[in-house]
Amino acid sequence: MLCTHGVSVKLSSSLPLSTLSLVALATVFGVGATGCLPHPIKPVNFDGSSVAEDPLTLDVNRKVDVLLVIDNSGSMGDEQANIAANFGPFIETLEEAGADYRIGITTTDMGGSGCTGSSGGELQVSSCLDRPEDFVFGNADAFAVACEANCALDGAALAIEGSAVTGDDSIEARPWIQSANGVDNLGSTVSTLDAFQCVAPQGISGCGWESPLEAMATALENMQNPSLPEYGFLRHDAQLAILVITDEVDCSVQAGQAAALFENGTFFAESVNYATSAVCWNAGVDCTGDSPYAACEAGDRDASGALTEDPSEAVLRPVSRYVDLLHAIAAQKTDGREVFVSVIAGVPASYQVDGEVHYADSEDEDFQESFGIGEGCSSIVNGVEQRAVPPVRLRAFAESFAELDRRNMYSVCEADYTPALDKIVEEITVALPPACFKGCALDTDASTAALDFSCTVYQESEDKRETLPECELADGEDQIPGQADACWIALSGEDMAEECRVAGQNLEFQLLRREGVPVDSDVEVEAACELSSFVSRDCPA
Repeated sequence: MLCTHGVSVKLSSSLPLSTLSLVALATVFGVGATGCLPHPIKPVNFDGSSVAEDPLTLDVNRKVDVLLVIDNSGSMGDEQANIAANFGPFIETLEEAGADYRIGITTTDMGGSGCTGSSGGELQVSSCLDRPEDFVFGNADAFAVACEANCALDGAALAIEGSAVTGDDSIEARPWIQSANGVDNLGSTVSTLDAFQCVAPQGISGCGWESPLEAMATALENMQNPSLPEYGFLRHDAQLAILVITDEVDCSVQAGQAAALFENGTFFAESVNYATSAVCWNAGVDCTGDSPYAACEAGDRDASGALTEDPSEAVLRPVSRYVDLLHAIAAQKTDGREVFVSVIAGVPASYQVDGEVHYADSEDEDFQESFGIGEGCSSIVNGVEQRAVPPVRLRAFAESFAELDRRNMYSVCEADYTPALDKIVEEITVALPPACFKGCALDTDASTAALDFSCTVYQESEDKRETLPECELADGEDQIPGQADACWIALSGEDMAEECRVAGQNLEFQLLRREGVPVDSDVEVEAACELSSFVSRDCPA
């Protein structure tokens, strides 16, 4: 005799997803036809003996936090124009995936010898049109190419609207761009891409001792300090993506070691009468043999220039500090959320194919004196030569978070960053998990090939509980019925994501939300389905 029992499955939902995108309870990819057929919903009546005491929880949130660390030193005008002009597909992919996303931007400027002022890891959210002075360095003026060519919003038009964050219910203008289900923190006529193209260009007047690793660390620490504006950006239940863009090496100086690094006559300044960016290369790199070098690796050196294994004696902060920091953040993530790292820097375009970086002294004496090594990549972009230094410390950092089958470093010398950005955002969105029904739903009609399930889906917030309708198929597309704000789809068989096709499971849920309708961050979705006790028949996987 075949018997059934009911189970209430709680689907942990977060903020909503993009318009008419199959998201929230879904994978980011398309829906197969068999999963879109309407099913007669048989009410599921539960009594005390049939409701699971501990409801199964499905992960349905699609939160993504993106932190960009952008080099704002004197040579970065064209690169900033590149990132602003080609970031559209990145945002589009997040929105197609139904992501509840935030984008924060900081610079590599952490101060240093001869530098005045510092961004100090603060998130920057002002329009570049209001900062023309930031785009002047010596005789160079990058305002037209880096800012005006892509930005059409001054500060008044860009104005960030107030929002609350977890741990701070006050409605404040936060220093980042955010969007979920078509609801953002911008004016009604401003898109997130429009805003990004005005915020991303950070100028070229920043300190030339680029410190992207320390800037990243400081920004992440600021996000956890309730007294600072950045507080609340970092969410424990969100994917965290770090993207560093620079054309030089990391020069994150250890506290108290600035004099050893920058003062004349030190080991790091070598024979020149003043410190150049070469000191950053000399203080943090250990190369094998003579030029062209067999290999160059990150190496910690003390004030005398000797390699040291004592982190406190290192002139530059050890790379391990930043690796450990991100691992600690990853350990605090819930629901299996991950930390992703990508770097656009001085590696050749071929790095994505062979993973190789060429290390050799430069034949250009001025370049060698300035940077301590020859370029890691070079190209001509719009008639201008682009050259960048091989990023040894950044490479060590990035590779600590690279999967075996991929490389997470890209060339800053390329004329178009779109291919790199496409790969980066694809990795982030593909990692958003599908909402597998972690139980075996009863096939109420075993005589047909399709799974005939009996489920009711509810949405519950603090003061409201409602039954959600199943989506309707019209003209080959799933539609939200009537005046409802959301509907659901259940996939089975080959239409389910691979993660759901495991023993004891036979359904995957997807949620379709109407764009522009805000949803509370703490909303929960519950699916109540009749379960099968004949698992070998109904869940043959």
